[in-house]
Amino acid sequence: MRHICGKTLGGILAALCLVSTLAVAGEMTCTASDGKGNCTAAAGPDGTTLVVVGEGLKVGEVMDCQDRGNMIDCHAVPRVSSMAAVTQKMTCTASDGKGNCTTATGPDGTTLVVVGEGLKVGEVMDCQDRGNMIDCHAVRND
Repeated sequence: MRHICGKTLGGILAALCLVSTLAVAGEMTCTASDGKGNCTAAAGPDGTTLVVVGEGLKVGEVMDCQDRGNMIDCHAVPRVSSMAAVTQKMTCTASDGKGNCTTATGPDGTTLVVVGEGLKVGEVMDCQDRGNMIDCHAVRND
């Protein structure tokens, strides 16, 4: 009977150790950097701060982290705008040669892949993130 109880207790302890290790993995927020654009510490959802390795991440950025055993590796979480996203003006920078805009630059200078039918390079467009694509239309002068 002691043997069975001992095996059960050992199994429970092993499972708890595994769960506590996996609890570190998940979404965390960068709280400190090395000044070279790398996150060095992050806080989890419970507020616990841990030492992490996150290349190209800034303080305040939300990251997806995984415990690799010898380190906690973090990467930026891609954020998709909500379906009710605000329309923003973008300028078409490339087309498919058939009158459809395929790439545009936003007001902050970022270049994104877009779907803009009947639009030429250089045209200003109203664009909205639909979650699976950025839909663009010619700016109306009403």
